[in-house]
Amino acid sequence: MNKPFAQFVLLVTLAASAVAQQQSAAPALRGSYADTLGFPGQSWTTIGNLSPIERNNFYLQSYMEQNAAVFSAYSDSLTVTPYVALGLSLDTQGLNWNNKAQPRFGIRINKSFRHGVVSIGSGYAYEKRFNGTTSSAPVLYLQDWFGWQSAAEKHSRFPGSSWFALGNISPVERGNIIGQGYITQGVVARKFSNFSLVPYAESTIFRDTKGFDWDNKILVGGGVKAVIPRREFLLGQVCLGPDVLHQFLV
Repeated sequence: MNKPFAQFVLLVTLAASAVAQQQSAAPALRGSYADTLGFPGQSWTTIGNLSPIERNNFYLQSYMEQNAAVFSAYSDSLTVTPYVALGLSLDTQGLNWNNKAQPRFGIRINKSFRHGVVSIGSGYAYEKRFNGTTSSAPVLYLQDWFGWQSAAEKHSRFPGSSWFALGNISPVERGNIIGQGYITQGVVARKFSNFSLVPYAESTIFRDTKGFDWDNKILVGGGVKAVIPRREFLLGQVCLGPDVLHQFLV
């Protein structure tokens, strides 16, 4: 394992679920979930210097998804949802793996639990890396998302969440099985009228079958964030705050 790199990170995350019955968990990424009936949708955006090894490299990562629930059973805990989605990633250093767009469409089977959802999905994706590399291919993946004690709720004191994804999710990296996982746990230090102040710890792991540096790393760290709930047209939250991360290549 390589020597860890540490960096002070400024992170801005905006996550929202559309009011048309909200959403399910995002492929390989973060979010929240609510009802899976009707036309659930979601979007999120993260801005910041997110990699200690890529010093002074600022990222913008964004994801949008629209679903349509076509089947439900077992009191709506089991659903089938076709979807269309678009992922976008940009950085200031022009690194190949950080500058890309990936539209996709497909279908997922979702099993909802009290605090999360587990899904298996398949579809077809087109990936455009802005250095000129493009590819399209079928994708197949397993994913989950779980969350507890949302900081937006009045009586929550220990907000946290986790997500996991495993599959062939990159057409450019054809045949590469990628696994990603994330967990965070926070403590509400103080609630104000419009936001909550939340110290937190977090860890992210990336592994793949082809050994690419950007797909094989562990990040651990923590920080303090202001969590600002949004309850108007979009249901979600905005998180803003500093973070200290250590990055290991594995």
